[in-house]
Amino acid sequence: HGLSGLSKSLNLEDAGWRGRIARGIYDFLLKASVDDMKRLGLRKKTIEAIVGQRDNVLKNWGKRSPLTMIKGVGWKSWKKIAEYGAKLQASKIDTVVTTDIHRLIRLNGSLHGKTGFRKVEVPRNNIEGFDPLKEAVAFREGTVTVFVSEAPQLRVGEEIYGPFKKCKVELPTAVAMLLLCKGAAEVAE
Repeated sequence: HGLSGLSKSLNLEDAGWRGRIARGIYDFLLKASVDDMKRLGLRKKTIEAIVGQRDNVLKNWGKRSPLTMIKGVGWKSWKKIAEYGAKLQASKIDTVVTTDIHRLIRLNGSLHGKTGFRKVEVPRNNIEGFDPLKEAVAFREGTVTVFVSEAPQLRVGEEIYGPFKKCKVELPTAVAMLLLCKGAAEVAE
């Protein structure tokens, strides 16, 4: 069943998947409704046992393994709960980006081909405050006349542009480059 190692202890502070599974089981026991348990495929008697002992298990977590505290919950049910908990704790990975080394490693100052913006380093403590439409603008001078087939309203820097539909317009180079890279515009003759 694969849970025998977990039956001895489920420490929320453990590193790696052992800790993730422990935290996933704990979160499930803490938050799961009866409907959540039904959706997981747990039987009525199992659900009743969990609901009846939930507070006791959460209060005594760490003193004893929760997998042995609730009578009437078998290994198959714990396996379902552990697998569900592991899914909750898992990271969602963008496989297209992760497998394309060119998207992961970009030279500082190089241009992003789909936006015309610069690759800039963002300190971890500034991720929330980072505004790529201001801080990653590469072309800050000049204008370009383009024919825009269609584009919604957009902001680059502090200025708002558009919306555009089948029109010739002179735009700051950064805005024109973004529309060109997105395939929404062509350089006008």
